Amino acid sequence: RDRLMDGVYRLLGGPGSPYSHKLRAVLRYRHIPHRWIVPLGAFRGSGSLGEGTEIAEAGKRQVPVIQFPDGSYHSDSTPIIDELEKRHPGERSVIPDDPGMAFLARVIEEASDEWLPLPMFDYRWNEAVDRVFCPRRQMAGWLGAVSEAELGEAAASFLSRQETLREFLGGTVENRPLLQSTYEELMGVMESHLATQLFLFGSRPSIADFGLYGQLSQYAVDPTTSNLMKQKAVRLFQWVQLTDDASGIEGEWNAPDVPLSTGARGLLKLAGEVALPMLQAAVDAHLAGKDFQPMVADIRSHGFKTLARPYQAHTLLWLKQAYAALDEATQGRIEPALVESGCLPWLSFREGEREKVPPYCMA
Repeated sequence: RDRLMDGVYRLLGGPGSPYSHKLRAVLRYRHIPHRWIVPLGAFRGSGSLGEGTEIAEAGKRQVPVIQFPDGSYHSDSTPIIDELEKRHPGERSVIPDDPGMAFLARVIEEASDEWLPLPMFDYRWNEAVDRVFCPRRQMAGWLGAVSEAELGEAAASFLSRQETLREFLGGTVENRPLLQSTYEELMGVMESHLATQLFLFGSRPSIADFGLYGQLSQYAVDPTTSNLMKQKAVRLFQWVQLTDDASGIEGEWNAPDVPLSTGARGLLKLAGEVALPMLQAAVDAHLAGKDFQPMVADIRSHGFKTLARPYQAHTLLWLKQAYAALDEATQGRIEPALVESGCLPWLSFREGEREKVPPYCMA
């Protein structure tokens, strides 16, 4: 309790964690008082996170973990963002006022959260320069001031752990062209978008922008992806710096009758053609009782082999639930964008799915 201050949130995060940076950026933009804490020594390169530390005491195993001013601890960035909206209503919200735009923003945010870690992971733990830099960079962040021997040992353990995880997540020779092409496509879309508008749904950032930013906070640091961004998408590189601390941004949402931005249209296309098919494969595996087993998703005529993860199934089931909850007029208004992007077929409940939607809440 002595760690707490009145009305101040404590965000425990990690240096290489995109979701930690996503949540920190939301707190900064919304002017919500908080402290950013990297719990030194909570991770040493192998094993689980937080053993014998505050994170473990809180019953959590991954960052970010947020401690509310009442002392309670929570994880899972998207439900946390929604809870903060309830606790701080009307204070620089990151949810567009229009329910249709709010839903499209959620589709982009979930697609960013679930797809973009995969190319990032593959570049980070496959390219030679990244395999040297990334484990040392992250372990230096987690351990603080330690000897070269200790840093080197932790970095080697971390690299070994992440190589195994990369294979599980689909970072393979067969999948690499698809993974890398989606990063190239993303850079092209956002570079065009940023010539006319700073954020996806107006002149202020939405949950979609922060979902995208969280992942790109790592792409902008890791050697190979950073060099690509600096060569091909300078505007996007600078946008990452801007969105990291948007506390000084004042802006408005686009009116609902204004055509969708270049960025929103392009990211919805990536969602509809790449991310949502993978999430549907995870739902199918989940309903068949095949969680954490190998699965194949048909993505742009490529058989994308990865691991069926129940959380990915949950995210699509929650999106389907949110779409079903929209009134007919709102659904009708956003339908053209969902059809054009290829998202619509993935957003309706299929047989047996509605009964399997888990409660939507913080972990």
